[in-house]
Amino acid sequence: MSLRRFSPRSPAVIALLLVVVPHIAAAEETASAPDLTVTIRIEIGDRAELDVLTRLVSIENVRGHAVWAVATPRQLENLREAGWSWQVAPAMRRATEPGMCAEGWVDDGNRSWTCYPSYQQYEALMLKYATDHPDICQLVDLGPTTNTVQPHRLWALIISDHPRDEEDEPEVLLTSTMHGDETTGYILTLRLVDHLVRGYGNESEITSLVDGTELWINPLANPDGTYFGGDDTVADAIRYYTTSDGADSKINPNRNFPDFEDGDHPDGNPWWPETEAMMALAEANTFVLSANFHGGAELVNYPWDTLERRHPDDIWFRTLARGWANLVQADSPGGYFIDQENGISNGWDWYEINGGRQDFMTFFQGGREVTIELSETKLLPPGDLDELWLWNRRAFLSFVAHAQRGIRGVVTDANGTPLAATIEVLGIDREEDGSTVRTDPDVGDYHRLLLPGLYDLRIEAPDFALQEIHGVAVVDGQATVADVVLHRVIRRPTHRAAPNHGKKAPRLVLE
Repeated sequence: MSLRRFSPRSPAVIALLLVVVPHIAAAEETASAPDLTVTIRIEIGDRAELDVLTRLVSIENVRGHAVWAVATPRQLENLREAGWSWQVAPAMRRATEPGMCAEGWVDDGNRSWTCYPSYQQYEALMLKYATDHPDICQLVDLGPTTNTVQPHRLWALIISDHPRDEEDEPEVLLTSTMHGDETTGYILTLRLVDHLVRGYGNESEITSLVDGTELWINPLANPDGTYFGGDDTVADAIRYYTTSDGADSKINPNRNFPDFEDGDHPDGNPWWPETEAMMALAEANTFVLSANFHGGAELVNYPWDTLERRHPDDIWFRTLARGWANLVQADSPGGYFIDQENGISNGWDWYEINGGRQDFMTFFQGGREVTIELSETKLLPPGDLDELWLWNRRAFLSFVAHAQRGIRGVVTDANGTPLAATIEVLGIDREEDGSTVRTDPDVGDYHRLLLPGLYDLRIEAPDFALQEIHGVAVVDGQATVADVVLHRVIRRPTHRAAPNHGKKAPRLVLE
């Protein structure tokens, strides 16, 4: 068995957890009052109305002037008081009878993927992958969920050629179903794991990806929501987190993260344990590329969600998003994955989100995250899952391969010791967008994802003299290596006369 219990290494993260815990009970009290949610449709006149509306209800989709949202009775009352009118709309489409996997499904080498596993089958399958493929798989326990009555855990698999070792390779995170009723990504990311372990050593593309990447896959980020009706069914899955006693908390997982525009708690709630677990995971690793899979639309959504200003890598993000959309459109019948700008959208242009995970990972962690909406139907009939996999299989592999492009290298001191450094692309990165990337301090490796072109870099680490590298050429489909040695700054006295009553002024010397 290959099992690693996750333990945050950062003192900042530990302090964060200690501060948050006392607030959970208070938040549960407020959240559990209204019981029911309703899907509504609102017609807006202009964009300014949408910017206000996103703070009153949980928006699910916007097409033209039509807005679909989920609201509690309390939120509906707030809408009414603010002068809004709406129509009750059918909930986002979902299978009426989602078929569950049969007994023996986990151990069936030719298992069907046109069913939904029970929670116990999900756990058993994740463990089986790690047990059967210990050379490339490691199971990681990210911690418990909120529900203590029907407890679950958050699981991830590391897939790499040396999954227990820190190496000079990009770290990539794929995670799905933070909204518990959006289950297409849950099954597709599980199937991606299956595809990778079966193909490793047999298919060159897969072998190259696994050998050159540390890939983390967390197929189910909100098991409390997905198995709200019991561990043997997904039929009653809900969007939100639960409270500790298993009730619907009405806390939207994708509004519960710190926001660089609206502060630590833009939704007015404490961070839920599932949010804390994801924040701690991100803090303890250096994810250079990540995707968060959802349902309810069909597109790739890229930063920023929280404000209109474009990310410095906006063209790169658009290229990444267009690459996914083009592949799935080529591999599917007409009419799939064509929402917004033919399958892609800037987050703000679609609708504003405050407290979303995409912006958290991109701004606070220096990574590059997109949100991928895989299916307009949130909970697909199980018979449709097979074709969704076929339509998206190439896009999954291509997405991960993007982590091996741009500029990469290792930053060390003169003795070869890895350094915690930041890498700035001159003329592109901006401090207000948090767009510089950082090295993984365990190895000193960095991975700056860039389109083909010529770039100038500035590399900095505390107590070391900065270094600039000019004219680094990036070509399509691979990474240019630019290793860096930084020299420590040592302060030594000088014998030159100095002001201030003859005191000797220190001078800077490079080690």
